[in-house]
Amino acid sequence: MTIYLVPGLANDKRIFKNLSEELKEYNLVYLEHLQPLDEDETIPEYAFRLIQHQQFFDEDSVIIGLSLGGIIATEMAKIISFKKVILLSTIKHYNEIPPLIRLASKLKIYLPPQLIKNTVKPISILLGVTNLTGADYISKIINDSNERHIVWVQKAIVKWNNNLIPDNYIHIHGTKDEIFPIWSVKPSHRIKGGTHYMVMDRAKEVGEIIRYYI
Repeated sequence: MTIYLVPGLANDKRIFKNLSEELKEYNLVYLEHLQPLDEDETIPEYAFRLIQHQQFFDEDSVIIGLSLGGIIATEMAKIISFKKVILLSTIKHYNEIPPLIRLASKLKIYLPPQLIKNTVKPISILLGVTNLTGADYISKIINDSNERHIVWVQKAIVKWNNNLIPDNYIHIHGTKDEIFPIWSVKPSHRIKGGTHYMVMDRAKEVGEIIRYYI
């Protein structure tokens, strides 16, 4: 079976390092982010381009989306008939966007990419996202990310007005997610104490749930 993995904002396939070990018996294909066409490109448009870029998808395959990748995977599932859509640390429709993010958008408050890159490590440690080694790893991934992509996402996510959720999805969410708080979403599975980056430090638990459903 082929599993397609879509990383989150300012992430790449490295963010799935630990989860990949839990799913190594499957054929794993990483869908890396594309450069947005412009700041007004919508997430559905972006998801369609990602499908075109991949060109071919195996039948009866599974897609896993992390954070922003979950939003993109939800849109891709409207076009591709995946066997299972697995959403990690993400939101499924507009009503799950946290009020603070909506407010920031209305006030046109966007975080400069360099600020995100400079603060990701201390914030990761402060919020208990993962251990020091993991924080270093996450920091390196984000520092390597494309700044134009970071700017685009902050505007695109609040314009995402999706209300169509795939029937064949599961949504795994940590109870201590600091980006999309547990009270703002309705996941099918909760990881007690899991944070936004539980895909790294709670990969075994996440992997067990995924293997059960596929």
